Amino acid sequence: MAPTTDRLLPAPPAGPGGGTGPQAAGDSFLDLALRQRAHHRFDPQAPVPDADVMAMLTVATHAPSALNTQPWQFVVVRSAEVRRAFGAATRERWRASTGAAREKSLVPGSVFSELDDGNGGGGLETAPVVIIVCFDTAKIEPAHGASSIYPAVQNLLLAAAALGYGSCLTTGLVDGSGALVRELLELPDRLELMAAVFVGRPARTLGAPRRHPAETCTYREVFGAPW
Repeated sequence: MAPTTDRLLPAPPAGPGGGTGPQAAGDSFLDLALRQRAHHRFDPQAPVPDADVMAMLTVATHAPSALNTQPWQFVVVRSAEVRRAFGAATRERWRASTGAAREKSLVPGSVFSELDDGNGGGGLETAPVVIIVCFDTAKIEPAHGASSIYPAVQNLLLAAAALGYGSCLTTGLVDGSGALVRELLELPDRLELMAAVFVGRPARTLGAPRRHPAETCTYREVFGAPW
């Protein structure tokens, strides 16, 4: 029997007066969503049990999808050899003209240093688990792929954070080295590569993510009308 979601993740923390009702759960989720961020280096010795991986994926599969077709497929990679191959491909792409040089022109220096460490310095290779996320084109038209898959990926990232893990979503590996990934994982033609999610205990504690205020990109009724 498949485990139920309410037995996979910790119970919501007690609210005012010790309650665990909807308000406490809502506050807990909002806090989690506001502190979840990408990690680019992990503790390679810290275990990530299969039970925790399945908890994350169960939450991922509770995301919405087009016509409820649930077209996601996940390949969980622990093999050190395969992860090293992913790491080598990531470094090669990062050092090419499509990698570091482009990113450095787009982001602040502090952000670039994290990206450079993860992609060019082997940080992502330290993740003991890599989850390759695919879209099953046999279930629904490819036009619905992104809108069906990326909500599931976001659920996965949040579930990882809820369980105390760090994670990093990247499309660079599957876009830039798709043929290698397909070969190593023996993927059938009907599966379209969508993302790689690196998971592990964070090598260090990170602060809250840097974001512009929502008011700066939100308008009332028509574009350009201040919120």
